[in-house]
Amino acid sequence: MAEANAAATTNGEEKKLSDIFLSGWNLLDELEVTELPFNGSEFQNKVKTAMEYFEQATVIVNQVSMFSPNELIDEVSTDSLPFMLLPYFLGKLSTKINNPNSTEAIELGEVYFKDHLQRCQEYELCEAPRSKTQQDNKTDAAQQRSEQRELIEAAYNRNDKIAQYRKMKDIDEYMSRMRYAVKNKTADDEVRREFFLKYLDKSIMDAKQELESLRMMKEMVKMRLGRMKAGAQAQLENSTAEQQPRAHGGHSHGHGHSHGHHHIESKPKPLQPFIITRNATQKAVFGLGYPSVPIMTVDEFYQQRVDEGIFPDEQKMAKINQEKAIAAALDPNEQEDEENAVVELQVENDDPEYLARMRRMDEYKDVVRRGDGNRHNRS
Repeated sequence: MAEANAAATTNGEEKKLSDIFLSGWNLLDELEVTELPFNGSEFQNKVKTAMEYFEQATVIVNQVSMFSPNELIDEVSTDSLPFMLLPYFLGKLSTKINNPNSTEAIELGEVYFKDHLQRCQEYELCEAPRSKTQQDNKTDAAQQRSEQRELIEAAYNRNDKIAQYRKMKDIDEYMSRMRYAVKNKTADDEVRREFFLKYLDKSIMDAKQELESLRMMKEMVKMRLGRMKAGAQAQLENSTAEQQPRAHGGHSHGHGHSHGHHHIESKPKPLQPFIITRNATQKAVFGLGYPSVPIMTVDEFYQQRVDEGIFPDEQKMAKINQEKAIAAALDPNEQEDEENAVVELQVENDDPEYLARMRRMDEYKDVVRRGDGNRHNRS
């Protein structure tokens, strides 16, 4: 405990682990509702400060070996439950880092969310993720199933997503009522335990959604960086071609040497994840708990992307079109419920695209009156 207390010392004063955690939690909740610009320095400074709080708390949790490899969730004390959310909170903050020209923050978020799901699975709070072998076996089995069976499974997945959305909405309503009492420690032990167990349920669902979003964002960032690199290369070639004739003429030799020394920027320090380890042996042997990325051939990479649905596949496209046709024939009330659920989720999350679309519609209605249109040749 001496080492833990030393890690929690700030400006000569000891800070409790719970106080450090609460400071980061308050900042995270503030960032979720703030109107500060995402790319502004004030917003980004708060993100950095909140991450420092949670990283400091993670170090202390590791030093005191808070979580045992042989216990279940019922054996975890109520006071320790909040600290199971540390990787999830750090993952949420990593998605708020403004770094559009790098995948570093995205990869950091993936590490945190995967680590959080892995720990929740170890405590039997969620199912274990399928291994690559299981996914391949499932793909082979899926090819042998009838088209009708696959469409039924697609309908079940759709219903699961709607049920998951409603469950998250109920949890958010409960947490909004109890959050103040839990943070201020006015709630009793039973209420606090129920609160954090519900928070863990929500974090599992949200972490899975965040991982899917991060995967798509990483692909987009890679494509954008590829275009930027190609554009910079083309600009460099054009610049070199323009300077060559003058160089042969004996001019501008004195300036050509200095261009290579401009715009040399030191690379920022890479982001390092702080993971809660079960014990020192696991930390020494497994590190972050994830194996290195395997080396694949081009064909293997392409096939993997086809399996993930990123690259087109003729058979899968045919199935998707058939699924859309059946979905169009479903009960219109169910389809309307699903659409309303999506719109409500966008409103609650202040989706920027949805808000921008609604503002444009309001502006259009202010300018264009009802009934206006092509009035050519009308009296």
